[in-house]
Amino acid sequence: MYLKGDRVKFLDAVGGGVVTRVERNIVYVENEDGFEIPVQASKLLKVEQQAFRPFAVSEEPAPATPVAPPPPVDPVGQRHIDLTGDGENPDTAVNILLAWTVDRKKSGEVTYRVYLINDCSYHVMYVAAAVKGNIHHGIQAGTLENDSLVRLANIQGTELKNIDGWQLDILFFRQGAFLPRKPLSYRLAIDEFYLTDEANYRNNEYMDEKAVIYNVSEEFLTIEIEKAAQKTSKEERRKQQIDLPLKPPAKKPEDPEEVDLHIEQLTDHPEQFSAGEILEMQLTRFRIALEGALLNKQKRIIFIHGAGNGRLRLDIRRTLEREYPQLRYQDASFKEYGFGATLVSKA
Repeated sequence: MYLKGDRVKFLDAVGGGVVTRVERNIVYVENEDGFEIPVQASKLLKVEQQAFRPFAVSEEPAPATPVAPPPPVDPVGQRHIDLTGDGENPDTAVNILLAWTVDRKKSGEVTYRVYLINDCSYHVMYVAAAVKGNIHHGIQAGTLENDSLVRLANIQGTELKNIDGWQLDILFFRQGAFLPRKPLSYRLAIDEFYLTDEANYRNNEYMDEKAVIYNVSEEFLTIEIEKAAQKTSKEERRKQQIDLPLKPPAKKPEDPEEVDLHIEQLTDHPEQFSAGEILEMQLTRFRIALEGALLNKQKRIIFIHGAGNGRLRLDIRRTLEREYPQLRYQDASFKEYGFGATLVSKA
């Protein structure tokens, strides 16, 4: 089904455009030259859907159309909820991105276009807002199907310096049974100088034009890991203060710090994450701890990764070899850790 405002591509020809009207199986598409072309619906591919927009946006408002009254709600006793299925879809990864493209005209006028990309198997409900100081200015809200994108707003180049940030709130869902994912709340700080530099716009797999792309879900996950690490550190210090009589003997200065990378130490709800996301969380925690040890000039640090299938142990050692050639690594004490820990030290 095509709606006015949908952006489409021609399957049998080069190019595409924006849907202006639909009459039965014929879709009228306005191309880049401003010509309206009638095309059979089966000969089109939707690349950007028209979103529900309860807030004002920087585009001409569509003419008002009569709205049909909502259908009557079934009595409670007649409603049916389908509780079949176990929700075991193997694809539970989420990948949400925010893309910026730029249009520079010969007159010097610059327009930035902001897109939300849903590159995962979940549908999402989203709210987007521009941030100025402590105030949020609503831009757009709606739903976005899996493996699709929507344009959120156009921003004139002269307006960019007036925006401090961009706020996104995301809910994930599927039809029928599914495993829930934690809602995502992300704020992007606007870097005017970065967005005005054409060198930062790259070719990508999501659209034909070059773009600056922010991986919202990945950056949100990194922030959550850092919060969890800080929370764990605070709880350990508080426990040591409260439990002072039972506090174990302090380690000698030369004793290495221990960092436990088991997923239960990083999140209270490991069942909400896929195997790939768990590994990513563990490697992020590893990098944060290692960088902290280097800044603090620690001589040795132990990473407890467990035996498992050996994937985390292998990725840690590959990272050390590729990115930290100045460091040495070896199995930690077999007596204390078995094959489940790696000792990292300065060469």
